[in-house]
Amino acid sequence: MEFNNGYIKFVNKYFRLKERYMFIGEITALMASFCWTVSSTIVEKKGVGFSAVAMNVARQIVAFLAIGLIIVLFNRSSLSTDLSFRGAFFLAMSGLIGFSLGDSFLMSAFTRIGAQITLLIYTISPVLTAILGRIFFGERLSPRNIVGMLIVIGAIMLVIAKGGSSNLKVKGDPKGLIFAFLASIGQALGVLFSKAGLENIPALPATEIRLLGGLVGILVMCSLTKGWPDVKRLFTSRQGIEVTLGNALIGTTIGVVLSMFAIKYTKAAVASTLMTMSPVMIIPIMYFFYKQKVSKYEVLGAVMSVVGVALLV
Repeated sequence: MEFNNGYIKFVNKYFRLKERYMFIGEITALMASFCWTVSSTIVEKKGVGFSAVAMNVARQIVAFLAIGLIIVLFNRSSLSTDLSFRGAFFLAMSGLIGFSLGDSFLMSAFTRIGAQITLLIYTISPVLTAILGRIFFGERLSPRNIVGMLIVIGAIMLVIAKGGSSNLKVKGDPKGLIFAFLASIGQALGVLFSKAGLENIPALPATEIRLLGGLVGILVMCSLTKGWPDVKRLFTSRQGIEVTLGNALIGTTIGVVLSMFAIKYTKAAVASTLMTMSPVMIIPIMYFFYKQKVSKYEVLGAVMSVVGVALLV
């Protein structure tokens, strides 16, 4: 009888916890994607004249300091978490691959083949994440999840390929195509390494470790490309401060922390799919705030994405 009562209490506690965290991964993934949409808009409007590597250095430094301050002031208990070498290693590698290499390949692809083709190739990232997640974590997607993921990816591809908001000329540069593909691999590996390192580590300290790993790589890249004068301008000019604060606080501090919750509480492929919805989420921002026309394909893509998200959650 005592055994049965203990078992019943355990089951009840398990389902209460499961209900408590239901959909938190999917919701935070969408919130992260929205933050990255806003920050990318800020970079597009305010980041003209600064190199991608310099902006990457500035945003990571500011975000690292901001999250450290938040932990010290409001979340000191997270510092007492037992941190394993394995968890720290995977999180640092996630930052190195995702923040340093992946973002740099992405920016290089933008300049070589344009945003349209780059983002079209980049949409294979959730598929790569699903395949690698199945191999390394044994994650299985339900038929509903798979259909939802394909609909969302199709919606993003439709918006990028047929949407009327992009004015970048697409150029056929083999290196650009390779860089775009490497960026998508970097995104997929970044998500998976984060998943591997997030076992018992809260989101804020995990983000700090990721940023530390990313900083190591991006500081080396900045030195090699001699981008320090640009970094100085980002911290001393009004335009530089605006783009740095917007990019670091909205995109990295808030967005990346939310992505850590997403990766921790839902399947890697689902999180990766929902976090790549910026091309769709930017449509209402460009329409309502910048008064740009929206094509029928963009509206259709937005509707498709809503249907796909409904199937994913």
